Amino acid sequence: MDSLERRTDHHRQPGTARTEDRYGTKPGPRSAGSPDPFLTPARSANTDPVDLPAAPRPAGRTDLSLLLGRTVLEARVQRVCREYGLLPRSGEAVGSGLSRSYLSREAGVELAADAYGVVTAVLLHFHGDDGFTPFQGEIPGGAGSVPRRTHLLAMLGRPDAQGAPYRDRHLGEYGPWDRWVRAGFVVHAQYAVDGERVDLVTLTLPDRLTEAA
Repeated sequence: MDSLERRTDHHRQPGTARTEDRYGTKPGPRSAGSPDPFLTPARSANTDPVDLPAAPRPAGRTDLSLLLGRTVLEARVQRVCREYGLLPRSGEAVGSGLSRSYLSREAGVELAADAYGVVTAVLLHFHGDDGFTPFQGEIPGGAGSVPRRTHLLAMLGRPDAQGAPYRDRHLGEYGPWDRWVRAGFVVHAQYAVDGERVDLVTLTLPDRLTEAA
């Protein structure tokens, strides 16, 4: 077969491209994978070389607020988890039930779920703590992609609720926070002690307002 292909290439007229050269090779069939969406290794959308700074996240990524109120077993949620590289938090025992937390440190994203696998909160990390790469991309709700308080206020308008800086006796100093109620979900922004840099954005359903405080 190799000699036949070489002869074919040798006698091809100049300027005549092979079909695969013009249109590219077709991808092979996709594997169905494991029935458990989180036992199948997720594909990371970040193809940056190792040890190089991460490139900005591509525009048009799935709005993570769409996961709220859905179970982690839904096909749509599974696709988004693969898109962001979300996996169960380490330490979950196999066969112990659905994980209560799914995360992608490379994407700066974390999901919280209840005992039934329903997504109750989406956390976007910007501080870089706990090994998370700062989230890059659009903050749901029309907040834009700049993790600054002045930018969020300009994009989202006056907050529905605000909080002053405070000190936790165990965790230390915290900056102020703002909260906006959007159509179908809530955006809660926690700022650094300088009152400007965004440390964490939490998305929850409206009926979980008290839990986000």
